[in-house]
Amino acid sequence: MTRYILSFLITAAFFLPISLSLPVQAGKGFIIVVHKENSCKALSTIEVQHIFLGKQRTWPNGASITLVMNKNDDIHELFTRSMLQKSPTQLSVYWRKILYSGASMLPLAMKDDEAVKSYLNVHQNAISYIAAGSLDKQVHQVTVNK
Repeated sequence: MTRYILSFLITAAFFLPISLSLPVQAGKGFIIVVHKENSCKALSTIEVQHIFLGKQRTWPNGASITLVMNKNDDIHELFTRSMLQKSPTQLSVYWRKILYSGASMLPLAMKDDEAVKSYLNVHQNAISYIAAGSLDKQVHQVTVNK
């Protein structure tokens, strides 16, 4: 019995850090969304990271990306930890450094899924994330590929 417990603990100690560092793809509780007429159908995980970290600021057609953060605590935390590998606090500090350096403005922040969808419904170049169950005809889901 002791050997079994020791073996389990060693295995857990080895695999736990690996599993915590793996990114979770969109669709695990949240989805990436854009305006319903935005031509963006799919993005890689790296592209999503670059967009939400302000490193990619334009769509392929040259239009400026309007970045919208969803301030629903559960969705925001799931998104930042799984897609950006940052805590919400780390992301906030990251964006404040960019703001104070003069390189960019802070992203827009909407209070919940409905506010995000309403904003995206009238702003064709905006991108955000919502709970997977909140998708409706106001917005279009973007597929996230590895």
